[in-house]
Amino acid sequence: MGYNLFIFVEGDDDVRFFERIITPLFANKYDSVKLWKYAQEKNERISKFFKSINAMSADYIFVADNNGSPCITDRKQRIEDEFKSIDKNKILVVVREIESWYLAGMDDGSSKKLGINSFPNTEHINKSAFNDLKPNKFNSRIDFMSEILKLFCIDTAKSKNGSFSYLIEKMER
Repeated sequence: MGYNLFIFVEGDDDVRFFERIITPLFANKYDSVKLWKYAQEKNERISKFFKSINAMSADYIFVADNNGSPCITDRKQRIEDEFKSIDKNKILVVVREIESWYLAGMDDGSSKKLGINSFPNTEHINKSAFNDLKPNKFNSRIDFMSEILKLFCIDTAKSKNGSFSYLIEKMER
């Protein structure tokens, strides 16, 4: 059996981002990378899945938005309280929401091409601010996100968002 990685993500926007940007980065490190959407699942089922992953000698990362916590430590503690069998070292908190990671990968030229402002730091971006940026030329939010992902630059994102940079650094260990 190969060494597998499970990445727990909240919703569809996270799946889209991780499929396009993050999963390919793990291709050389793991035999298989699987995304698992947890937002609609019961906490008990998720906790059982953590135990199964550990029993298989697989690895996982649990990705969660900050959700208004005063700090990353507080958010991690709240997640540990929800999921008793989670390894706190496997929790990655996105500052602030996944939309901040989408925008982090846009350099000045890419931002101009899409007709949006460029940001030196995206950690303050939330879903609402992201939605307000969508130019009218895009039929939907999903179309807008897809175009961002086509232009996404990992090095730019690392410089504009600390939690994204942390994930990349953690992967390289």
